Amino acid sequence: MNEFLINFPLERTHCGVPLGNGNMGTLVWGGDNRLCLTVNRGDLWDHRQGEYVMPGQTYKDLVALHDPYDVEPVNQRFIRKDFPIDYERDGVWWTSSRLPVGRFELELNPGLKLSKAVLEYASGMLTVFTENGRSLRLVHSFSGNQLLIEDADRIIARVKCRPAWEWAGETLAKVGFVPPEMLDGESGDGWFQACPDDFGVTALCRRTDYGLAVSLELGYAPVLNKASEDFQTTFKAVAGWWKNYWEDAPSIRIPDDFLNRFYKFAMYKFACATHPGGIACSLQGPWLEEYQTAPWSCDYHFNVNIQQIYTLAFAAGKFEHLMPLFDMLESESFQRVMRENARNLFGIDDGLLLTHAVDDRGYQCGGVSVGSVLDFACGGWTAQLYWLYYKYTLDKEFLKKRAYPFIYGVMRVFEETLEEHDGRLSIPLSISAEYGSIFQIEKDGRSVWQNTGRDPSYQLACIHMLSDMLLETSEILGFNPKPVWLEIKQRVPEYTLIGEQGNEHIAVWEGKDLDVCHRHHSHLACIYPFDTLKNISPEQQRIIDNSIDHWILKGMGEWSEWCYPWAAIIQARLGFKDAPVILLNIWKEIFINEGFATVYLPKFRGLSAHRRNDMLKPKETSEIMQLDGTMAGATAIIEILVHEKQGVVHLFPGVPDKWLDISFKNIRLPGAFLISAERKNGKLISLSIKSLKGGAMKLKADDSESAVQLQFSSGEEKELCRCQTNHVVPSSDHVFSRSRV
Repeated sequence: MNEFLINFPLERTHCGVPLGNGNMGTLVWGGDNRLCLTVNRGDLWDHRQGEYVMPGQTYKDLVALHDPYDVEPVNQRFIRKDFPIDYERDGVWWTSSRLPVGRFELELNPGLKLSKAVLEYASGMLTVFTENGRSLRLVHSFSGNQLLIEDADRIIARVKCRPAWEWAGETLAKVGFVPPEMLDGESGDGWFQACPDDFGVTALCRRTDYGLAVSLELGYAPVLNKASEDFQTTFKAVAGWWKNYWEDAPSIRIPDDFLNRFYKFAMYKFACATHPGGIACSLQGPWLEEYQTAPWSCDYHFNVNIQQIYTLAFAAGKFEHLMPLFDMLESESFQRVMRENARNLFGIDDGLLLTHAVDDRGYQCGGVSVGSVLDFACGGWTAQLYWLYYKYTLDKEFLKKRAYPFIYGVMRVFEETLEEHDGRLSIPLSISAEYGSIFQIEKDGRSVWQNTGRDPSYQLACIHMLSDMLLETSEILGFNPKPVWLEIKQRVPEYTLIGEQGNEHIAVWEGKDLDVCHRHHSHLACIYPFDTLKNISPEQQRIIDNSIDHWILKGMGEWSEWCYPWAAIIQARLGFKDAPVILLNIWKEIFINEGFATVYLPKFRGLSAHRRNDMLKPKETSEIMQLDGTMAGATAIIEILVHEKQGVVHLFPGVPDKWLDISFKNIRLPGAFLISAERKNGKLISLSIKSLKGGAMKLKADDSESAVQLQFSSGEEKELCRCQTNHVVPSSDHVFSRSRV
């Protein structure tokens, strides 16, 4: 699996092979004698009409207005009557959004026909072959927003420049854009697309001694000043970076060819999308199609999607890839908007309120609403990324200066929601992410839309997670915890229950059952991602089992591409041995296209009814790629092999019994541990654990009755092996330790 090979024709943009540097992205696709390069930049935005929580939209007023049988009073409170935003113009809904750029089409010499593309993972080089063996080599620079194309065989006859205006111009014109200025001269061919208020973008392709150089520059830049005249210099620099990236990246070997190949591809795509020298990765990262305006503004969705993208960094040990995200969240604009949101909703100056879908400045895209503002777990789940960075690295300086301030600010918002209710602390009004349901009221048969309620299980799990993080932080950094953090652990329920006594299960919120198939598994967040259930009693286990059965009975027909990996992780966390892998293979058939891209809409009918009308549109004009499914899929594969929950490392927790021969190397775990293991003929034959910082680990093999305690000094590696059984026994006969600093 040292390369990714794909045959032409690749007939759609999102079937293309991705190249990228964390900001500029290129999708390479095409057929016959036409090679298409769809290009984009992650920092190309039209920032008009971003929003934040305005004064007058106070949480206390919303709670007072709330009526479970009439949501309009609360919904109406979010409409900005003092400064209305005209989202709809000539039938076009427009808000702060990423922008499409376009593509360059390389026409090959007569008689040549594209055959295959080979991506070398080790070097980041993409080689495109024709049927007669001639080739082009493509490499994406990491030092500039450029794509270099080596044409040693001189097979490129001409370049056609096609700005996104060709497809999306009618829409863009309605919202104030003007047609692009086409550029044609000695400096290269391309176009400049102006924006009404922001920087535009210059897309330029210039001939060089080695072939072509394609660049994207913000603003009007008709001269390609920084094109490297030496292809080999750029290639060597890029290859050196990829060599370092793969050296300590986890590797896996499992008896599922697709999952093996997909994992490697996802790790590659993750690096291109989140490169430390780039910007924070949004829904599609640097790869935005040219044939339509950006789905969901290609924004930062913080109610699941961005977290799924970045969670892969932890098990992969790629912590530097999180830095562009943290830098964005800590930027002056983001901090100002989050603090203003918290000040206006709660009247506090030390809170951070992150709304659910924002641009690169922190402003809400698509309008401030109940769903965007009252999902306080958007900030909580993001705070978990900060906490996990500490847990996986044990970097106390990061915890003190970066993680703790963010976690504290998010918790202040949760603290302000709490009120006394029926002898407990309660969140009187919030949402369970994206959940809304129409139900019948018994007394008059009216159909009522309900989208908010008291004590959503999602929010309860989140506030418990935040309390756990802050209490542990106070111990690590040596300060007294706030009394409210301790009170939350004692007086806030872990979840809300519904059902007859003895047959209860986890509710969406008070009085609201999971009554429809729903893609966002937020009511089960206490299992994953928040992992808040400790010392589970037999009664709690019964509640969990009932909840999972109820969830399963509601089916998968409304799930989208990022839902399946999340569900597989929940199942692996529960110790299900067969279902997680089966689920991922169903997911493969429905949501992964020919180019290994995870697509939002199902590829066909029959197993999913998610957005049926959109599903039936031609994929050439409606396919939507999202990175959350890709990265969550790779995370799910790792979780099936090994994960930590509640301080215990579980080895092979979701591995089917029929997987007799499996192995993995260098998976990172909390506590700054690296773990590698191999199983042959169903028996554990080797297990190696290295501690980078020293400390203790609790380890449980997949069929062991209890965990074993292991103690490490800094740099120490323990090799544990017992071939006769899967049980790991830390005895002198089977544990071999040596220090490797």
